[in-house]
Parts: sequence; structure tokens; C-alpha cells
Amino acid sequence: MLNWLQGDDVNALIAKKHYRRALKLLERQLRENPRSVQLRLLKADVLSRLERDDEAVEVLRPMVDEFVSDGFVAKAIAVLKKIQRIEPERGDIADQLAALVQGQQVATMPNPDVPLIRAVETDGELVSQVPGTAGDAPPTPLPGTSEMVLPERWFEQAATHRDDFHWSPLFSDFSRSELAAVIGGLRLLVKYPGAIIFTEEEPGDSLFILSTGTARVYRRDAIGHNRQIAILKEGEFFGAASVLRGAPRTVTVTAATECELLELDRITFDGIAAAYPRVRELVQQFYDQHQAHGGIDA
Repeated sequence: MLNWLQGDDVNALIAKKHYRRALKLLERQLRENPRSVQLRLLKADVLSRLERDDEAVEVLRPMVDEFVSDGFVAKAIAVLKKIQRIEPERGDIADQLAALVQGQQVATMPNPDVPLIRAVETDGELVSQVPGTAGDAPPTPLPGTSEMVLPERWFEQAATHRDDFHWSPLFSDFSRSELAAVIGGLRLLVKYPGAIIFTEEEPGDSLFILSTGTARVYRRDAIGHNRQIAILKEGEFFGAASVLRGAPRTVTVTAATECELLELDRITFDGIAAAYPRVRELVQQFYDQHQAHGGIDA
């Protein structure tokens, strides 16, 4: 019955604005893989483009609960921001999510005293070291570079391995009202592979949480060449130095895959901190712990 869809690619159909065909293909794929995060997000996007906003929200809303239940708070917030774009009049969503997060006991939260990722240089190649994976073979480097090869279907692969996702410890100590204020102040950004998130030495005025995807961190060496020094993974928090003390960026960060980032700019942060002084204290504390364990001062 759907032979005319054979060989079609969802992203290609969306790019050509063939939204109805894309939706039919997505519905077919979701019958085979109903739990796919990627397919559900694409379906919500297509429904929104077709101005079927109520149906788009129906797809997205259960995903917020799922992500919070599984401990993927940054992902839940990213989906929340998508809902807010569709329903901007809903002003209570951030508080509802904060209440949900506060009520959820998360067994998968990593120890805040252990860095989520460390970077090790070996013969010009970067090997990402995550606790519990020291025996894994390093990824194959791209010829002539120090960068890592990431599989095209990394998101779906990671979704089947819970250790590849992390609760951002930045959220763990906020009260409900503090968390609601922070969630409300976050802005969702999308960066495509190779896009620059920020550049070394540029003025900085925001911090970021990597909700989805992987980012590369570079620093200029003595002769001015950019050298990769780390990989940022989901749930990681970076750029706080600029928010806390107005410091310029000390590294360049680029998207290695398509990334969704939650951004909190300095003006918004200062406003939240004025109303909730403990927010600044907690962000400073988390930043200090991050630095003490070799984190990137971005």
C-alpha cells in the first residue's frame, strides 16, 4: 500500500517541504519502532510544520515524563522548550517540570565527585575516557586529524546504553522554585555538525548544558593551531566562567554531531540569582568541583 514511500528519506522529504509524505513515512517507521526518540521528535516537528500543533504536543508531552523518569533532565527540558515554542501561552510548564524532577528519585545520577569525561592525548589522537570504559577500544581517528569518528546513528545506539546518557548534576541541588526559575530562563539552541558554539578569546556571556549530541573542544597551541583537547557528551555543563565572572572564552567549542543546547545568558542568570541567591552559590560550587577534577574552563 505504501510502495510509493519505498526509498524515501524523512529528512530529505522535510527539506523538500513534503511534510505529508514525511509524516506517512514516520508513522510507518514508528509502527516498527514506537519508542524511537528520534522518530518521535521528527514526527512532532512535521506535525508542527503542518500546523497540527495539538497533535505535536501530544507526541512531545509524554517524552518529558519519560526523560525525567529515566534521569535525563536536560533532555526533558529541551523537549519542554519545544512545547513552549508551540504553546507560548503556557507559563506553568516550567514549574510542573520542576515539581516532576523534584519528586523523582534518580538511580542513574553519577557521583558528582567523579568527572563525567576526561581527555587524554595519545600520539595526536584524542581518546575519551568515561568511568567504566577504560578497556574499550578507542574510536578510529579521521585521517590526518585528532578528531573522533562518530557513528551516524549515534543517538539511537546510545539510547540502548543508558551509561551514554547523564543527568546533569547542575540540577540536582536546586529547590523546586530555584529549578523552575532556571528552567524558565533556559533557551534551546540547535547546532549542526561543524557549527561553532563559541570561539576562544571571544567575550562570553552565557553557560550551556549539552542536551543532545557531542561537541569538540579545541585550544590553540604555541604556534596558533587549534588542537582538540576534549569531547563533551550529553548532560555536560560548560561556559560557566563567563557567567560567573565575565571571563572571555578560553577554548573553542564546535558541534561534532547535531546538538541541542540549553543556554542561560548572563543577564537572565543575574536576574534569577538576584531572586534566588543560592542559585549563584550552587553554580559556583559545581563549577569549582568541575575545575578541581580537571574540567574545561570555558
